[in-house]
Amino acid sequence: MKTARNSSYLIRIVLLFTPFCAQVSFGQDCTTKLIYQLENIKGGFYANQTVTLTSKDGSKKFEQKSDTKGFVNFEVPCETVFDLKISNYTHDEEAISGKQGSQIRQVLTYEPNMKEKDAIFAMSEADKATLNKAIMALPDTTNLPVGILKTPPHLENYELMSIKLKDLDNGLLVNEDFVISGTNRKKNFKGKTSKTGEIQLYIPKGDNYTLNFKYHKAYKKFDSEFKNGTINSRMEITYMGSKEYEKRKKEEEERIKAEEKRLEEERLAFEKYCKERKVSLEEGYKLKLKEAEGSSARNDDDVVTKVLTRNKWSEKLIVCDLTGSMDPYAAQLSVWYQLNYKKEPNLQFVFFNDGDDKDDSEKKIGATGGIYYQKSSTLDSLIHIMSFVRSRGSGGDCAENNMEALIKGVQKAKPYKELVMIVDNNAPVKDISLLSKFNKPVHIILCGSYSGEVLEDYLLIAWKTKGTIHTIEEDISKIASMSEGQTIQIGSYTYKILGGEFVRITKT
Repeated sequence: MKTARNSSYLIRIVLLFTPFCAQVSFGQDCTTKLIYQLENIKGGFYANQTVTLTSKDGSKKFEQKSDTKGFVNFEVPCETVFDLKISNYTHDEEAISGKQGSQIRQVLTYEPNMKEKDAIFAMSEADKATLNKAIMALPDTTNLPVGILKTPPHLENYELMSIKLKDLDNGLLVNEDFVISGTNRKKNFKGKTSKTGEIQLYIPKGDNYTLNFKYHKAYKKFDSEFKNGTINSRMEITYMGSKEYEKRKKEEEERIKAEEKRLEEERLAFEKYCKERKVSLEEGYKLKLKEAEGSSARNDDDVVTKVLTRNKWSEKLIVCDLTGSMDPYAAQLSVWYQLNYKKEPNLQFVFFNDGDDKDDSEKKIGATGGIYYQKSSTLDSLIHIMSFVRSRGSGGDCAENNMEALIKGVQKAKPYKELVMIVDNNAPVKDISLLSKFNKPVHIILCGSYSGEVLEDYLLIAWKTKGTIHTIEEDISKIASMSEGQTIQIGSYTYKILGGEFVRITKT
């Protein structure tokens, strides 16, 4: 919220959360209420003003005119972030709808002549040039002392920025390193948060800024306008914090190390199995696959069978991880195929094994390989291709080349309607950096996800491609329309989009 004191207008926001319905709906049908009252700071209300809510992804737009008491009443999807526009209100605002069965009431109080005041306090081109010249004389990096706010010379060139940083438990983030960087002038302001978890500094007006942390660059973006007068800005930001990030990173490294040890033991056991039976690795995998098919119906984690059965996706392209950890799920896919291949003549498959037994040091992002295409044909065709791909490589390191498989798999395939990816939820996506090059919606089936624990890589892929996530218990389509700051609960875990990434918040 910004207040330009010299222009003497005030924004007052009051939030009230109250239930509005006895019965609530779930999933995509969930709705909640956003109620606004537009109040004149000099008395009375603003009637007949157009209020528009547009979801951040642009897919939903709601518009109403305020009544004689300044009220507008929207019924909107739950937990959605909107851009809020009001015809006689000149600042940009965000609106976030609540959870199911709730309503949010906001009163916005402001002067009737905001547009005129904005014009009065707008900077001329000459003023802007003078300001730019003064700011460019600053050092490229200014080190900020903790807890001391020095007033700069030529205060009219600056905006006072106050940021409160809170951790995932709503506690204060103290002594956190940060850098605030100007995008256009390349001026940086470096420091640590205070004992109250605050960042307070004067930033030069008329630039776009990013808030950066040790492990997360451009975590938050904000702008400062070219405007005369005194401008004070305040915001509150949730951030994991460097210590928590380092703790989680260490835990993940230990988990991956243990997983790679387990996979190596399984690989050696499989090779021994093949030697004892005097068969090749490909033939050995066929035997293993048939054994697993017989027991797949008794497998408690029959996620592949259940998800493919309950979702009637047509003309599918299925991209499936066939590294060592995926054997039981490959068997489920084989069983499902045997039951359904005649019903799905346009079914296509892409299998990947993370590099055809290539040494881990030789695996390059985007060029790891081990990706194979197969069009549905005979009943035995799937077993043959899966046995071949599996025998060519077992994956090596824990992380897999999922994005490369999606990108190259789509290139290999003929036209399809639905893209489905079957993944190992215990394996990170080594080439997640390629996600920016891929925009096809993906239905992700998570194998080995228990109680809703999901690797954040897969949530990110589903979100960025406007896809879906599928566990043995539920199909999650809401993720496609989520925005920064929103949360989602999967099983007993809660995840939140922070700084453009999914972060596990709590286990409920």
